[in-house]
Amino acid sequence: MKICEMVKKVRHVGIIVDDVQASIELYKKIYDIDEADVKVMPSFDDKDAESRFAFIPLGGQEFELIQPISERFKHMVGNPSPGINHIAFTVTDIEKAVERMKEKGVRLGHVTKDGILDMKRSKVAYFNPEDTGGILVEYVEPVED
Repeated sequence: MKICEMVKKVRHVGIIVDDVQASIELYKKIYDIDEADVKVMPSFDDKDAESRFAFIPLGGQEFELIQPISERFKHMVGNPSPGINHIAFTVTDIEKAVERMKEKGVRLGHVTKDGILDMKRSKVAYFNPEDTGGILVEYVEPVED
């Protein structure tokens, strides 16, 4: 099966931000997003969080705002600058998709260089930007409930 047949849609665009709360307010303002539609993990009450993510629906996709907080998390994600960090695609079979990418010389990278990461809600794999035209690409296979 061709990779283009395994990729079903753009799932989200990951964006590194300095202040996720300020970024949420900006996105709500300029895109008329309702507060109830924004998901934040972990909550702002968690003062020990190493990172904070906000998921903002827009145009049938999500913007994944990522605020690295701890030095450990910053190092784990490569200490990226603010801006677009990655693009994620939903795939039908992540194991086969990763295998096909490897056959094409595309190496795993980022936080999944040792294999596919099971996040319980989904399985994810990132690919080395050196092999994907300079773009950090993520494949996501949602786990069926």
